[in-house]
Amino acid sequence: MCIHHLARAHNHRPRFEPPPTKGGSTAGDSRIPGIGNGGYDAKHYDANIVVDAKGALDATSVMTAVATQPLEQLNLDFVGFDIEAVKVNGAKAEYKREDGELIIKPSKALGKGEKFQVSVDYNGDPKPFPSKHAPVALGWNKFPGGSYVVSEPDGTRSWLPVNDHPTDKAAYSFHITVPKPLVAAANGKLTGIEENDNSRTYHFDAKDEMASYLSTVHVGDYVRSDSVSPNGIPIRNYFPPDILKEAEHDFGRVPEMMGFFADKFGPYPFEVYGNIVMDANLGGAAALETQTLPLYDRGMVTGDRRTERVLVHELAHHWFGNSVSPGDWKDIWLNEGLASYSEALWIEHDQGVEARDRYLARAEKIVKRYGSKNPIGEPAPDGLFDSKIYQGGALAVHALRKEVGDETFFDILRSYGAEHRDSTATTADLIAISTEKAGKDMQPFFNEWIYSSELPEVPLDNPWVRGSIFLTEADAPPIEPSKEAYHDFREL
Repeated sequence: MCIHHLARAHNHRPRFEPPPTKGGSTAGDSRIPGIGNGGYDAKHYDANIVVDAKGALDATSVMTAVATQPLEQLNLDFVGFDIEAVKVNGAKAEYKREDGELIIKPSKALGKGEKFQVSVDYNGDPKPFPSKHAPVALGWNKFPGGSYVVSEPDGTRSWLPVNDHPTDKAAYSFHITVPKPLVAAANGKLTGIEENDNSRTYHFDAKDEMASYLSTVHVGDYVRSDSVSPNGIPIRNYFPPDILKEAEHDFGRVPEMMGFFADKFGPYPFEVYGNIVMDANLGGAAALETQTLPLYDRGMVTGDRRTERVLVHELAHHWFGNSVSPGDWKDIWLNEGLASYSEALWIEHDQGVEARDRYLARAEKIVKRYGSKNPIGEPAPDGLFDSKIYQGGALAVHALRKEVGDETFFDILRSYGAEHRDSTATTADLIAISTEKAGKDMQPFFNEWIYSSELPEVPLDNPWVRGSIFLTEADAPPIEPSKEAYHDFREL
């Protein structure tokens, strides 16, 4: 490799760095190395999408960004669709597509610190995006009578030109035109509905910065049902009309949940909340924490609150995963472990410590039987949604609580959320905050729980409950699971 020659050439730039006037074609993620881009900081995406009666899209997306270096060329992540035109600051730009990248050459070079806009006009029939990192088809998916968007971790690029990595968060606006009488829903506040001859345009503004994988758009036959949290946060839900009564009952405790977690984790970090039950059944186990509007398939509406813990899980993500997103996808356990442990906190609040310990004992058995041998903090690229990440992460969080005590534990969680709000964090960041708040070096604890292939026995207040836990076939991950199927939301 001639490394010694490179070391002597002090003015030689390492080969992996892009030329100084070209933005990088990757964010350098350790698990999904091809996504994200460099050279600019995205500030806002404005998506104008017209959906026709057959579900095809005619769209214009405008990214407003600031150059972080001189740019003669920049990249967006984008696959699929036919591109009609690309413009930079209103002037036509040269472009080409290569390996999932939309490579753009502005007619005039951009200077460091310059604010600029890139607009992309595109159209076509959206196709599901198969990702080797996710257990379901991502992107813009159609079903009879509508469509939905699910993108974690790398599927936003299949329907929107974007810097598709959590480290470049931005605000979003959506303008979704759909045939009457269909309804559109998306992240953020609904700011207006525009009546056209045979269609309606729904305008949404998500002003709080968002990781691209958390963006979503829904089209279908929905009824809106509104409420408000104890702290005054507007809650807007979208339900299929034929299961409206059952859905309103199942989601009826969401305001109480919001008040509970605001007390535990700090103020809810966004200006609005809500849920959408898609009018599609993906097996009764699909859920995703899309920012301010988590999605669920209709099979999860049972009318008896049987899947209430999943609602808790997706809500908790708004502190851990949405407001504070992973700086690298290997740290996804920070999302899923903290959200899964939030289920345990809710059970403890609602049913008591013994019920919480039963939940944790079941999680322990599931991890031992079905979990990967990879450490929680070092998942395989195709194991980002393994039970080790969900249940194993929850067990590690509980062990942290027992290690430092309740007062310090919740101080750690509130500080972690506050210090990294609207940004990203890594395991190292959580270790640093834990060390500061606990007043001792917490690295050995995290080495044992996060960076070891075998987990220690989880400390329970009622260890005898282990003897009452028996797994069945229903506890095994399905062959083709949804994202949330890996965490056990079945009744204890």
